[in-house]
Amino acid sequence: MTKQLKLSALVAALLVSASAFAAKPGYTVDQTTDAVSRNNYGECWHTTYFDKAKDGLVECGDREAAKPVAPVAQAPKAAPVSVKEHVTLSAKVLFNFDKATLRADAKNELDPLVAKLKAHAGQGVLNGVEIDGYTDFLGSDKYNNALSQKRADAVKEYFVNAGVPAEKVAAVGKGKADAKMTDECKSKFPKYAKNKKQNAEIKACIEPDRRVDVVIDAVKVTTQQ
Repeated sequence: MTKQLKLSALVAALLVSASAFAAKPGYTVDQTTDAVSRNNYGECWHTTYFDKAKDGLVECGDREAAKPVAPVAQAPKAAPVSVKEHVTLSAKVLFNFDKATLRADAKNELDPLVAKLKAHAGQGVLNGVEIDGYTDFLGSDKYNNALSQKRADAVKEYFVNAGVPAEKVAAVGKGKADAKMTDECKSKFPKYAKNKKQNAEIKACIEPDRRVDVVIDAVKVTTQQ
């Protein structure tokens, strides 16, 4: 009976040892802690069956630790952004002096804008276009406001007749609200009101104020990092 008990204990010990050996093949293992046995220098003890390429452990310095996988960079996200483009057209090119009917050669300035607006509309990215008419400071506010509105309307009509969606086009007459050359030209020609020569010269000086501004509001897709 005693021999049987001893034999059973031996078998159990062998099973535990085999289990530990299988868990960390090639190393001697402390059966109580399941840790690799080490010598006084902290070096892991290998068995005679140790195969570094197959059995090596990182904790023993027999294998390099797996390098962390670098995160995959995400592609930039596309985001729609509303962008406004400002185009200034000289009234001298579009209209005769003090008139609101488009000159025949005005199409050379307007047709490229028509092509751009129709392309934007066809792509579904045209938010709108505003046509702002401006005059110089000469004349009354009432007269200038009416003239600038008629000129803005004339450009709008040209755009719409050429195929730009009418609901996307707005025309606004702003008169002399943004006449930038007034002070400079008045200082150059102070007698313009009574002197015919200076009156002609000041009209030429303030010519940049007589204009039509076209503001195109369209969506552009940009990438966000």
